[in-house]
Amino acid sequence: MTTAVPRVEVTTTIRAPRERVFDAWLDPDRLARFLCAGDTHVARIEVDARIGGTFAVVMASERGEFDHRGRYVEIVRPERLRFTWISAATGGAETDVTVTFDAIDEGTRVTIVHVGLADETIAKRHQGGWQSILDKCRDAVASPR
Repeated sequence: MTTAVPRVEVTTTIRAPRERVFDAWLDPDRLARFLCAGDTHVARIEVDARIGGTFAVVMASERGEFDHRGRYVEIVRPERLRFTWISAATGGAETDVTVTFDAIDEGTRVTIVHVGLADETIAKRHQGGWQSILDKCRDAVASPR
């Protein structure tokens, strides 16, 4: 019997052009508005938005500060971002995140796929975290229609 590898996938629709949504994921000022799960906020952020460049984000809440970091593996504007993701929640292991941006009639469909997580418990925590981040992204980037 083979054990399935945990895979997190979340999606949302944002009422904004995909170029604007894509660019928000590489701009530290805009990224700081939404790259924080649940009740956290971004305390510090650094972004070197190029293939091979790195990022670091510190999410903070009354429970403390939580470091996250990674390296950009693929940047295909305005279609796809792929980066590594390392945090205490991944057990310090390097995992892989792909964010796709699809133009649709309503604006942009954003999908995040996160693979390489150790088990289903960790995957479920990340599922909620990424959905929260997408909800905040939608609110931060959406344009009025």
